[in-house]
Amino acid sequence: MQKEYYLYVNGQKVKVSEQIYKVYWREKEHEKYLEQVDKKNHLLFFSSLDHDGHFVDNIIDESVDVEKIVETQMMIEALRNAISKLNAEERDIIERLYFNDETVRSVAKLKSITHPALIKRRNKILEKLKKFIEEL
Repeated sequence: MQKEYYLYVNGQKVKVSEQIYKVYWREKEHEKYLEQVDKKNHLLFFSSLDHDGHFVDNIIDESVDVEKIVETQMMIEALRNAISKLNAEERDIIERLYFNDETVRSVAKLKSITHPALIKRRNKILEKLKKFIEEL
């Protein structure tokens, strides 16, 4: 059974992919880290002041763009669908380069081909993906 991932947007529970979930929480943790750095450096922002110049304890950000989230989710699904149409070798190259953060040189070495040959192959695969997505 595959684990399901959810995020809450404006109080609504929204099902998302594992990748979206991980990216969201990575960004949240990074934001928290930056806030700690700001506090450590005693930075104050105009946005943390109300109209009287007093500090507001909690400023609720209600500018979450649900449409953008849904649009991004649809783009991810289209890409996932396009990747599934690639053959196993093509899919392996794309996954290694874009999802596993492997370098072009390391993948070329693994595949026993030259660095320029892998770049050429990668570009052909990306063109193929672009065509698959445009067909949707």
